[in-house]
Amino acid sequence: MSDSQMTNTTDAAQNNAPTDTPETRRDTPRNGAPGTPAPSAAPSSDKPLAWLDGEGLHFDDAKTLAAVRRKPVSATMISGLVDRCPAQYLFSDKLKDLVIPVTPQDARIRGIVFHRACELYYARPDARRGAPIDPEAFEECKTKALEEHPEVRDDPEASAWLEAASRRFCAMGPEATDVTVAGYRDDRGRQSPALEMKVTGRLDGVGRRVFGAIDRLITPNPDNPRNVVIDDYKTGGKACVYSDRMRFPDFSYQRQQTLYSMLLEGDTRTFSDGWHLLGGRLIYPMAEYVTLHDDNAGTDVKVSVQGQGAIIRLDVRNPEYRRRTLDDAAKASDALDRESETNLFEYRPSVLCAWCPLAKICPAARIGSKENAQKAFADQPDAQTLAPAIVRA
Repeated sequence: MSDSQMTNTTDAAQNNAPTDTPETRRDTPRNGAPGTPAPSAAPSSDKPLAWLDGEGLHFDDAKTLAAVRRKPVSATMISGLVDRCPAQYLFSDKLKDLVIPVTPQDARIRGIVFHRACELYYARPDARRGAPIDPEAFEECKTKALEEHPEVRDDPEASAWLEAASRRFCAMGPEATDVTVAGYRDDRGRQSPALEMKVTGRLDGVGRRVFGAIDRLITPNPDNPRNVVIDDYKTGGKACVYSDRMRFPDFSYQRQQTLYSMLLEGDTRTFSDGWHLLGGRLIYPMAEYVTLHDDNAGTDVKVSVQGQGAIIRLDVRNPEYRRRTLDDAAKASDALDRESETNLFEYRPSVLCAWCPLAKICPAARIGSKENAQKAFADQPDAQTLAPAIVRA
């Protein structure tokens, strides 16, 4: 692996099991505190909002189905409708929080608080941030983020994880931490730092609007502020340099940043010709190792980063990646048009079914016999827990 792909400060490898992480849930606009999932609330009647039959998931609530029909394409949607299971994606997006409590140990919630701490820190003027990074100032921002999420602050395990993530981020070095944040004009014409930056637009061949939320947009050369790099914080412990020759190639993070780059190029709020993208980076403070494909050996290998985290560099201008990203976005848009019109969101069973919250009521679920699959299946909610939101017909 070259230095242009990884530095010794990288988490792009996802677990093969489907997860609800900040990365997979942040790119849909929500109300409430920054990054907070929609508040859980029991359905208002005894009638479930959806059901499963031999074909897939169906909504029995007109308001929920109407909301689905209005959804823009996002990186999360593409992963759910193209890579994984449409039924599982729609349940997780619209129904899961109604019946499955979100706990402070949830990776999604912990990651949201970490993202918020970073947003608060990099929103400070350069003179107040200083260089190198000021751990005490970052601690102040982390404390404020915890005040917005007292459930994490008051949970020993979750707060300890956040402390470790903050400490390791501050120790990653200047390439990750001492950056110049780009400025942009929002929809109201206000000049703002490009943090948790919402961007939307039309892309060639994609029927629906496309939406994204960018963690941090930086400019390596402040004298040329149109030239930018997309930064995305990843809070998992595994990082990966994508290759289509890997045993389990996961294109999702590469696709996400490629999607964002094309949206930014068409975003004329700040520059009349849009932004010029130099690249993208995945920043993993908690990474323990990086997985990459060794072309000479023809196998995947793990490289230890000795607890220093990692930065994975992404080529967001690669023509083939762009073609594939547009193709996947168009497939997701067309799939949602078709399936929301028929109110049938199909199953796509796989070896990952045991990790799906619908596993115990899904007629198409394929549950493997391996110990990890059996344990994951046992941990999924039962029919009674799911019943207020979804039932099996």
